[in-house]
Amino acid sequence: MKSTILSFLLLIAVSLNSSAQDQPAGKIHGYLFGDYFYKLGGEKSGAVSGTQYSDSALTKSGAFQLRRIYLFYEHSISETFQAQFLLEGSDGVTDGKGRYSVFIKLANLEWKNILPDQNLAVGLIGTPTWVISEKVWGYRSVEKTITDIRGLGGSTDVGVSMKGSLGNDGMFGYTVMLGNGSGQKPENNKSKKYYGSFSAKPIKGLIAEVYSDFESDITRPAKAYAVSQKTTMKGFAGYQEDRFSIGFEAVKQIQKYTDTTNVTPLGISIFASAPLMKDKLNAFARFDTYDPNTKNSNAGYKENFITAGLDFAVHKNVHIMPNIWMNTFSKKGSISSRKADTVARVTFFYVYK
Repeated sequence: MKSTILSFLLLIAVSLNSSAQDQPAGKIHGYLFGDYFYKLGGEKSGAVSGTQYSDSALTKSGAFQLRRIYLFYEHSISETFQAQFLLEGSDGVTDGKGRYSVFIKLANLEWKNILPDQNLAVGLIGTPTWVISEKVWGYRSVEKTITDIRGLGGSTDVGVSMKGSLGNDGMFGYTVMLGNGSGQKPENNKSKKYYGSFSAKPIKGLIAEVYSDFESDITRPAKAYAVSQKTTMKGFAGYQEDRFSIGFEAVKQIQKYTDTTNVTPLGISIFASAPLMKDKLNAFARFDTYDPNTKNSNAGYKENFITAGLDFAVHKNVHIMPNIWMNTFSKKGSISSRKADTVARVTFFYVYK
């Protein structure tokens, strides 16, 4: 880990010292967000879901947390080529002694305008899985999009991608990508993951997207009860103007298993935000409904996620956001009921550049 940090510092030093031009070739920026939270309710024991506050030990307690730390470096090799390097840290990224640490989130080279209005990237690059929906949602500092929070995709992968705009005034956009499917980890199987996103902006403020990804032979077929194929399908529509922003997202994944029944998670998310005082105070709210397996109506829980809060911009790059975070559970079949995970938070977010 020390070598990773030293390498990053070396990149910075080279950038700052190698440029005699008016504008430096390298740029450093990033952001951080975290919270003080207090878990008001939830199970005292028993089942644990995959959300960040599902740990029963947290009930009736509070703590400070750092949920994301980004340190981003961009280097303009020329007008055509740009290199990117990103380190990420959080409460969930620790070293062998449990201390805060970082990992490499991005490391890639982009070839701009390899064709008119088309860019090619290679390396550890961002996937198109939730780029558009996350941008319209606008509150990643409060919570991930539904596809992200439910673990139905990844934000980066090692591979190659082509993206660009088509039509008059960039009305249509696309991203296609071929990756290992292993995220920030080295490849560990023979499969590859295929990504595709197509978006349209038919009128000012409106954007719609269809997205899909596919990966097969994820594990050896001989291995019992393992995922052998995943297909994700997602649709999104959002509208933004000065008075408000609203979005709708639906995602379904088909997980084919060896030696067992397929699993099909399904999720729907609706969110909105609006300014109460221009550039000073916003309000936001979101509701998700999620079924981890629509193929089985007699086991597990359907889950509803709710968040709402206020966004105080004490500076354009500094935000304080009191909010409520809640994940409820509706049992399927004769299993025991489960209490909702309910958390009160004050989220802080700042950008440095």
